[in-house]
Amino acid sequence: MSDNKEKNFEQLFRAHYKELHRYAFRYLGDSEGAEEVVQQVFLRLWEKDWEHQVHTSLKSYLYRAIYNESMNVLKKEQRKLKYQSYEIHRQELEPAVDESTKDLDKKLQLALAGLPEKSRTVFELSRFQEMKYKDIAATLDLSIKTVEGHMSRALRHLRTELMDYLTLIIFYLIYKL
Repeated sequence: MSDNKEKNFEQLFRAHYKELHRYAFRYLGDSEGAEEVVQQVFLRLWEKDWEHQVHTSLKSYLYRAIYNESMNVLKKEQRKLKYQSYEIHRQELEPAVDESTKDLDKKLQLALAGLPEKSRTVFELSRFQEMKYKDIAATLDLSIKTVEGHMSRALRHLRTELMDYLTLIIFYLIYKL
């Protein structure tokens, strides 16, 4: 690397650092953040063949680079704050959701216990074992129409028994996604 290139770069840095720092500070409101932005821009400039690759006014190039880098920092900070807010909200809700899902599990077990044995078996094979109706029919030696009838009966019964938990179920499904 030529000494001349280093001297030119150092002169450029010294000539523009303070005004670029003030410019970045206007967007960020943070002196350390502004310093990091300016240093990052100059680092990228150093890594480029800046004397040959910057075809516009060097000053306008630097200001545009500071603006872009400042906007990137602000966007990153917004995403970070949004994520932190989400995490706090999720952690606040988690105990309530956990307790409610325990209640829902108990209520589901009670509702399933209230079903006739065949309907309960068909429901459990379909929903918990993820079997298809034709496989359930073959396993239980029933027709597919009979399996459909048992499933309809089970779903109707559960809908009635778990009506109070419908909002919780929807929230729980959305929350787990």
